[in-house]
Amino acid sequence: MPSHACIDPQDQYAQAEVLVTFETMADGVRLVSAHDTSDDDILPGLEDLQRRALESEILDDYRHPRTSGSPTGS
Repeated sequence: MPSHACIDPQDQYAQAEVLVTFETMADGVRLVSAHDTSDDDILPGLEDLQRRALESEILDDYRHPRTSGSPTGS
């Protein structure tokens, strides 16, 4: 399953990251987990808006890959 480092949607300063594991689907991505720096899965506690922000970040990076920080496959 691919994973991607995203900005932690719970970090008000946008300095922390979470490692998001996801599955690609025809209409986008399905988030599987989002592990913070303590290796806690924060995905179950995220609001819909925060989940959509993670999905959007992943999709944006797939459409416009950067030289570093692009999605990785496992």
